[in-house]
Amino acid sequence: MSLTVSELEKLKVILLHMAENTRAIARHTMNLFLANSLEDRKRLWKEIDDLSMILDKIRREFVTEVLVFIARRQPLGKELLSAHALISIAYDVYRISRYCREIARIDSLLMPVSAISTIQNISSIFKEALKALDAALSDLVDFSPKRIEIVNEVDNHVDKEYQDILREITTSDVVSREKAVKALIMRHIERIVDHAQYIEQHLSEVI
Repeated sequence: MSLTVSELEKLKVILLHMAENTRAIARHTMNLFLANSLEDRKRLWKEIDDLSMILDKIRREFVTEVLVFIARRQPLGKELLSAHALISIAYDVYRISRYCREIARIDSLLMPVSAISTIQNISSIFKEALKALDAALSDLVDFSPKRIEIVNEVDNHVDKEYQDILREITTSDVVSREKAVKALIMRHIERIVDHAQYIEQHLSEVI
């Protein structure tokens, strides 16, 4: 990558800040799958929503920094592609936070009669997705896609789980509320893993 050391370090600091907040929002979302108390769930909804807004703000600042670099240096070829890849990574991290926020929103809509913690097997699938997310964010910290095989393995598993629930729904005359909600949440989990995979792919482009 042709970015100067100081420019790269400045951008990496912002990306690390995003990674730290993304780990926190994923952790809160995992806790939501385990929470039974309404008070605990309300607290988690707020924390997830607040972190999502923080990540959006950081992403905007990051994009501005990259655009300033492009305007100042007018990069071409590999350097320009690297700048574009950095913006894409920031977008992927931001989108992961938005999917966590959507899961929290679904949980809030189930109030007061139900919660996502009552849906069978969904917490274990989200926990699996966290393995991919943790691998991708660790690679982001290291600035090297060395854990991409972990992410790809989880992606294959989550894709299969998502396709299975879709197949169940499309072959059923009547779909229960639990199954419909599970499909919605599975869609968000599947997208979280997809964006973890995109992070790995973009990291390959900036090396």
